[in-house]
Amino acid sequence: MARMIFSKRLIQGMFSRSFTHKAVSLKMTPHDYPPITGSEHWKRKLRTLFRARDADKDGFLTKKDFEMCAHRVSSYMELNESMAREVLRKRQYTWEKLSCGTSDPDNLKLSEDEFLHQLHRYTRDAALGLACNDFDSIDIDGDGFISPKEHKAFFYGNGIPTDKSGMSSKCLIQTAMA
Repeated sequence: MARMIFSKRLIQGMFSRSFTHKAVSLKMTPHDYPPITGSEHWKRKLRTLFRARDADKDGFLTKKDFEMCAHRVSSYMELNESMAREVLRKRQYTWEKLSCGTSDPDNLKLSEDEFLHQLHRYTRDAALGLACNDFDSIDIDGDGFISPKEHKAFFYGNGIPTDKSGMSSKCLIQTAMA
C-alpha cells in the first residue's frame, strides 16, 4: 500500500511532509529526465551498489545475497516473523526482477557487468518500480519515510559498517569495500 502511495506521489512530483503537512513540489518528475544512457557516472554509482549488495563478497550477485541482506535487516531491527517474511519477500521480488528472462533464477550468478546490463535494459518506468520496491524494503514500518534506525538497518544489511551514532564515513565504507 505504501509503495502505491509513494509511487503515485513521486509520479505527480508531490510529497507530503508530515511535520508541516505542506506539499513539496519537485521541479522535475522521473519521467521528465532523459532516458538512462549508461554514462560513466551512472555506471560508477551502480558498481558501488553492486559491491554493497554482494553480501558474501564473492564478486557475484545471487539470490542468496538478497536473502542474507533481508535476514540481517530482520535481525538488526528485531522484527517479528511476519514482518521478517515481508522484508524477505520484497528482497526476493527485487531479485526476481533482476533475474527475469533466465531459465534458472535460483542458481543465477550475476557478475558486475551483467548487473549493469540488466539495469540498463530497464525502461524508466520499470526502474522506478524497482526503486520504489527497494525503498519499501528499507521502509520497514511502511510510513513512507526512512527512519534513522531503518537507515542503519539498511547499511547493516548490506554489510556497510557504521559507527555507534549510525553515521557511515567515507573511511568506513572504503574499508568495507577493500
